[in-house]
Amino acid sequence: MREKHIFEEVFRQLVSQPQFWVKLVVGGGLSFIPIANIFAFGYLYRFSAQLRKTGEISLPEWNDWAVLFADGLKFGLVWIFYWFLPLTLAIILSSMFLLLGLHILAYLMMSLMFFAGSILFCSALYRFQMKPHYTTLLDVGYIARMSLVCFEAYLVPILVFAGIFAIILPLYGVAFFTGFLLLIAQLNLCYRSLEFRK
Repeated sequence: MREKHIFEEVFRQLVSQPQFWVKLVVGGGLSFIPIANIFAFGYLYRFSAQLRKTGEISLPEWNDWAVLFADGLKFGLVWIFYWFLPLTLAIILSSMFLLLGLHILAYLMMSLMFFAGSILFCSALYRFQMKPHYTTLLDVGYIARMSLVCFEAYLVPILVFAGIFAIILPLYGVAFFTGFLLLIAQLNLCYRSLEFRK
């Protein structure tokens, strides 16, 4: 792929993968089920690591479930710290704003935290796979700077991610798995081009 990765091309390559829809349904279905969702996390972790290593968009197989589970725990740690906790804080603050009648401020708070948390999470995941030590996740400043470097690359996919959540939110497992699959693909290619160019 070219160094500048256009989201439409990334999306087209993803959906043209063999058994794309089957793999998506499996991942989306597992994401609905507590504990089983760790396997879906592991699949996303495996996809991210494989993409960083090869630079080629290729969906892994659903196999080696013990490794998937272990990788899912790693993914889950990054996800809780950089996505779940910031969004939980945003929900609490937004609820307070709603009680005060500040509906626009509540909406802005949730939107900004959704965008920022999603991007920071993908940056933190890539950084963690570069340096797989848990202290890496404490370097929030570095991860925030990483997020700013690929600003142009994530504008379209983050809007698509938000759109997926807005449209199919009742199917939150599918929304979560699909959205992060797209976002990870786009951002990993951007970060990889920068990492290996150095």
